Amino acid sequence: MKGRTLSILLLLATGTAEAATRTPTETWGKPGVGYEEYRGDAIACAKIGYFRDVAQDEPAKRFIRGFETADLLLNLPGGEAGDGWESSIRRTQPDRQKRDLHAIQVGDVERCLTDKGYRRVTLTRAEEKTLARYPRGSEARHRYLHALAAR
Repeated sequence: MKGRTLSILLLLATGTAEAATRTPTETWGKPGVGYEEYRGDAIACAKIGYFRDVAQDEPAKRFIRGFETADLLLNLPGGEAGDGWESSIRRTQPDRQKRDLHAIQVGDVERCLTDKGYRRVTLTRAEEKTLARYPRGSEARHRYLHALAAR
């Protein structure tokens, strides 16, 4: 009996720790917003981030410089590059640069939504579970998120 109680307590403690560390789901809301306006604003702001020219942003410049250096090292005559080109790519940290560029684009979208009067809304666990039932990109999902956004 003692072992079973300990197991249950450990399970509960683990669940509590996981719940405390999980990232809650957020969306954007604007009280009273109509569905057409909500969808139009979402698309307009998404386009700002999607079509942003990132060529002059520092993460893109670092990414390009690193791969240009790697390309030069790879094309040295007589195979003198050794593992220098691989090191050059690792120093570029392409995954980090991609995350940094993504953060810039997301920031543009968030500023657009804020300028249009939207605010962040954190979903409850029950709302998250309901949202998970709808396929991403579906009309039903958009309608459900709108219902949460407009309240």
